[in-house]
Amino acid sequence: MERSYLLKRQNKRYAVIVLAACVFCSSMMLGGCAGSLKKQKLPVATYMGGNNTITEICKELRSAGVSNVDIFQEWVADFADSAGKNAELKDSWSDPEKMKADIGKCMDGWETKHDYSDADCRMTAFLLLDGLLWAQTTEAGYSGTYLMFDTEAIDNADRYEIIKRNKDMFTTLYGEKSVTDDKHPERTFSDSWEQYGFQIDSDRISLLSIAIYDPDSDVIFVGHTGLLIKYSDYYLFVEKIAFEQPYQAVKVHNMDELLSILSQRSEYFGEEGEAGPFVYNNGEYVGTLKKNH
Repeated sequence: MERSYLLKRQNKRYAVIVLAACVFCSSMMLGGCAGSLKKQKLPVATYMGGNNTITEICKELRSAGVSNVDIFQEWVADFADSAGKNAELKDSWSDPEKMKADIGKCMDGWETKHDYSDADCRMTAFLLLDGLLWAQTTEAGYSGTYLMFDTEAIDNADRYEIIKRNKDMFTTLYGEKSVTDDKHPERTFSDSWEQYGFQIDSDRISLLSIAIYDPDSDVIFVGHTGLLIKYSDYYLFVEKIAFEQPYQAVKVHNMDELLSILSQRSEYFGEEGEAGPFVYNNGEYVGTLKKNH
């Protein structure tokens, strides 16, 4: 009788333990599902200051079919480990309007550990579009001055050999172009894209470019550029802000939201009343940035 009672107690205790374990596992699974279903509040951005965000963005780039993601990952990780550490760039997502990197510390951090130039926006986008971006023809040699820092970096660092192999296409795409229609300077970059037969072999990946007008020389050149990837319910924009400035990834609902974020950068704007800066998606004019005061 006593033995039977003890067995019943043990069985009851075992049942309670099993039930508790089931409840715990179920709650964990539900919590995991809730966490995975929870969407980021857009717009949101990251400087990719550490392994978590770098890995996340590179995974998205690979899934979209972007080129040379392994090399890009090395570049970003190297920047995060040198300039990023010195400037305390975060490995997390934030509100784009609240993000501001210490450029001086980024520069010091990079130059302390490197004896060659960092990449810029044009070099980074060109790397990621290698094999996807094509041109029917290119200019033979570049004699301009607006890409002097780009070409110097490309020519003097083995790291940029992959860009050097297609340097004529690089300079044809990004180099300054004379404005032929003063009433419509925004057509210049679109005309150049069409003239040289540029195209990108992807229905999701495009090149977003900001062309800046120089009224003194009457030319337009690509002052900034980055990779734009379209998803069903958002856009991912991946860029290198400038030489010795952070890499950045931005998620937005639509193009208007992205242009509003880019409009906050005063360096893209000339004097009051000057034309531009003009924005293009794969050579197609999509609008002019409006300065946010």
